[in-house]
Amino acid sequence: MSRQSAKRRMRGPERRAQLLDVARKVFGQHGFHTVTMDTVAKEAGITKPILYDHFPSKRELYLALMEADLAELKVRVHAALEASPGNRERIRASFQAYFDFVDDHAEGFRILMQEAVGVEDDFRHIVERFRDEVHHEVTEVIVRESEGRVDRVQAEDVALALIGMVESSAQADPGADPERRQATVETLVRLAWRGITGITD
Repeated sequence: MSRQSAKRRMRGPERRAQLLDVARKVFGQHGFHTVTMDTVAKEAGITKPILYDHFPSKRELYLALMEADLAELKVRVHAALEASPGNRERIRASFQAYFDFVDDHAEGFRILMQEAVGVEDDFRHIVERFRDEVHHEVTEVIVRESEGRVDRVQAEDVALALIGMVESSAQADPGADPERRQATVETLVRLAWRGITGITD
C-alpha cells in the first residue's frame, strides 16, 4: 500500500492535525510571508485542493496553527497550576510544562514569539490575548495561595515577572538538550521561590 494512498484515506480531524504539523514545520523554518500553500501541500504529500478543503487560505491556516498551539500550551500550564500539591511544586510544574511545550513544538514556539512583536495585527493580538489569559490565571493562583499576604497589584507584578522570566529563557534556547533544560528549570524555580517568599515574609 503506497504512502500516497494511505494519506488519501485520512479524514477530518486526523488530516487537519497532519496539516497543522506540516505547517508548523514549514512556517517555523521559513516564515509566514515566504511559505505558500503549494509549499505546505507538497510537504504534506497532498494536492492543493485538499489543503484548501481544510483551510481556505494561507492566513486561515496560519491562524489555526497559532490558535492550536496556544490552546495546547494553555491547557498544559493550567493543568500544572491546578494539579500540584504545594506552591513550590506548582511553580516547578508550570515552568516544566511551559518548557516541555517549547521542546515539543520548537518551530511553533518560534512562530508565536515572532508574531508577538510582528506587524500583523491579527497574529499579534492572538498572542497578546493568550498572554493576558495566562497572566490572569497566574495572578489568581498567587492571590489565592498567598492567603492575603500578597495583594492583587503585587500578584499581577509577580505573575508578569514569572511569565517573562520563563518566556525569555525559552526564547534563548528552544529545543534545548533535556539535561540543560532541567538545570534551567531548577534555577528558575529557586529564583522564583526565593522572590515570592521574600515578598510574603
